[in-house]
Amino acid sequence: MAKLKKKTIIFGSSGDIGKKIKYLLKNDNIFELNSKELDLSNIKNAKNFNIKIIPDNIIFVSAINKPKDFLKLNDNEIEEVFNTNFLSFIILLKKLLKRVVKAKKKCKIILITSLYSQFGRSKRLLYSISKHALLGLTRNIAVELGPRGITINAVSPGYVDTKMTRRNLNAKEIKFLKSKTPLQKIIRPKDIALVVKALLNDEIVSITGQEIIVDGGISINGSFGL
Repeated sequence: MAKLKKKTIIFGSSGDIGKKIKYLLKNDNIFELNSKELDLSNIKNAKNFNIKIIPDNIIFVSAINKPKDFLKLNDNEIEEVFNTNFLSFIILLKKLLKRVVKAKKKCKIILITSLYSQFGRSKRLLYSISKHALLGLTRNIAVELGPRGITINAVSPGYVDTKMTRRNLNAKEIKFLKSKTPLQKIIRPKDIALVVKALLNDEIVSITGQEIIVDGGISINGSFGL
């Protein structure tokens, strides 16, 4: 009898990292939720959205990062970033996990966070605190729902060669970061996707509540940031 395909929901599969994750999980039954299908910046959309499937895997990649001085942020910008990067997701996650628990299924959750979940940097306050929040979600869900066979882990990239990175950093800054990274490079989206795939392996059953850092070693070199 053929093995049933896993049902995997990916929030944010249209970005560079999301695309690589989707490609590496192409044998799964993929359900994509991108900004066209669901605008996470408006929390009402999350509250009203009806998710009918019972997933085996949930992957959250969606995020926006618009560097700006804290004192220059307006209220709409604060709501947009925090809704997109955190609040809308936990509303949707609760809906999904209620279905998972009712069906007595196991489920794996992977959140793409960031080194900014541990470190701060000028003009990155909203992005940073939203990633801090995801890390808190990781640890608490692991404790609360672990007995039900639900695991959750965070994969925290360092500087990844994505369109967002190229938009927020100029060539000189990227060159500097490469020079301060032990592996002498910024990492690839594929590097993140490979770790996600590994964590979703059926034989990986004892890792939960953890933050897996994939950054080329920059955070342990005492040289993080610009």
